[in-house]
Amino acid sequence: MIRSRGTGGLLDVALEAGVCDPLFMLGRQWQLAEFHGEDGGSPVSSHLRLSGAEVTRFRPSDTGPPVPLDPRVPLEYMVEGGADEVLPLRASARAGLRLLSQLQSLPEPVRDSVTRELVHDACPLPPVPPVEGVHEPDPAGRALHRAMADRAPDATKLDRYLADGRRPAGLTAAQAQHFKAAAADWRRWFAAEHARPATSSWVRERLEHRFSIGASLSGEQTVLTAPEYTGGAIELYHLDCDSRDGQSLDAPDDATPPVERTTVPTRATYPGMPAERWWEFEDNAVNLPAISAGPVHLARLLVVEFANVYGNDHWVIPVELDTGQIYRITGLTVTDDFGDTTEIGPVHDDAWSMFRPADITTGKPGAPLLPLLTTATARIEGERVEEVLFARDEMANLGWAVERVVQSATGRPRRRGDEIPDDGPPHAPPATGALVYRLLDPVPPHWIPLVPVLLNPDSTAIRFRRGQIPRFATDSLGRPVRQPQIAAVGQLLEPTVPRVYFRDEEIPRSGVTATRVPVVARAHDGAVYRWVGRRVRAGRGELSGVLAFDSALPPQEGP
Repeated sequence: MIRSRGTGGLLDVALEAGVCDPLFMLGRQWQLAEFHGEDGGSPVSSHLRLSGAEVTRFRPSDTGPPVPLDPRVPLEYMVEGGADEVLPLRASARAGLRLLSQLQSLPEPVRDSVTRELVHDACPLPPVPPVEGVHEPDPAGRALHRAMADRAPDATKLDRYLADGRRPAGLTAAQAQHFKAAAADWRRWFAAEHARPATSSWVRERLEHRFSIGASLSGEQTVLTAPEYTGGAIELYHLDCDSRDGQSLDAPDDATPPVERTTVPTRATYPGMPAERWWEFEDNAVNLPAISAGPVHLARLLVVEFANVYGNDHWVIPVELDTGQIYRITGLTVTDDFGDTTEIGPVHDDAWSMFRPADITTGKPGAPLLPLLTTATARIEGERVEEVLFARDEMANLGWAVERVVQSATGRPRRRGDEIPDDGPPHAPPATGALVYRLLDPVPPHWIPLVPVLLNPDSTAIRFRRGQIPRFATDSLGRPVRQPQIAAVGQLLEPTVPRVYFRDEEIPRSGVTATRVPVVARAHDGAVYRWVGRRVRAGRGELSGVLAFDSALPPQEGP
């Protein structure tokens, strides 16, 4: 039972918390100088005016050609899906079988003849390439090739074969027409399933993506550039305002009408915030008085002061806007409960800003823009199909690119550390009293050296060049014979490119790990997008102890 003293047992009177001397409260307000406050009003209405423009242009890397940008397509697909990807054997065979299934209505002898020409003569599946220094690499991929070599054509070769207008010989006019229709339908499907949206935005030397987007905002060309995007999800902080000469993307003029919104501001709240109501208790999940801070803990003191004094001075204005556009706030008018109207403009500070892109040349706050881009908000990432560890070896004065995982011909990841080297047996210990020198210690086949070379002849700065470890065998007379060198296998190190360089500053002493992961995302209109994205994260420190020259083997001990 609740009793209220002095109220005659009336609970509602006690809850009013009445004050017998109101002048006391007025005196306290005068003593604390509250009558001189200029911020006593609370906002009750806000009128927001914005100008927006649709993002219509996309440029991969720094020098790629600008291409149209569909506002419905996730931006991550445009950025990461443009990399040069080699179709695995399983995916290539599956795509080739799709065309053969569309030719089932042909007579059986004709169908067998077409299949034989496509599978064996025109578009055979490529064999799994050998790997120097490895005994029987990718056994699962080789088994898949043996099973599919006589059944399916290679989809990449098949697409080129059909693009040239070629067709199997010995077809009648009706059969040729049927083959032509099936080929056209298959090519449309193959382009939609495996075509790249744009050229690659991957910058090999920097181990990162670079891209730019453009719009025509209020008749002015607006370009936002991402100079260091390492993969994953594109956020506002990845983009910088780019007003350099020659960077315009020539976006067409946008006739998007200005946006005006009148809303009721709501107070910004957080757990543990001081309660406003008389009988309301604060959330016990946050105990602000328990924060201990000394004279040197300025950041903690600022947090406590903000939470207790200025926490109720922040308001939120909810506004719903369309994605795929860049907005600029042109005006904000706030009306408080006293009827006063205040015009609020953007904050100009050359040293600090929040929620606005920076200028790419100066690093200072750029134009007050709000990019709302179409991104892959809901995506599923699979297991990595390739992983390369970039690290330094100060003892050998080298860098290493360790291919830990590469993609098998089956499409699944294959650990290169599990491969069996094909090196000969180790040298037998020499006889007592003799010394035998080993020219070069064996290096694991998946360790690719990075050789430091001068960035240019007039500078002492260096960069790393992808190298190869020489391999030697011994002939019947005991003389060293040079063997084929070990090369990279995965796509991150680009083994088909003659010379591959990496910048020195991109491989710190902590190392860098680059991976390729399959990604599936569904856009706002329900369309499904698939690509293989590249991710870059911190490494595991330095590497050492795998390379040595002129090693002397200890002799055998006597009996």
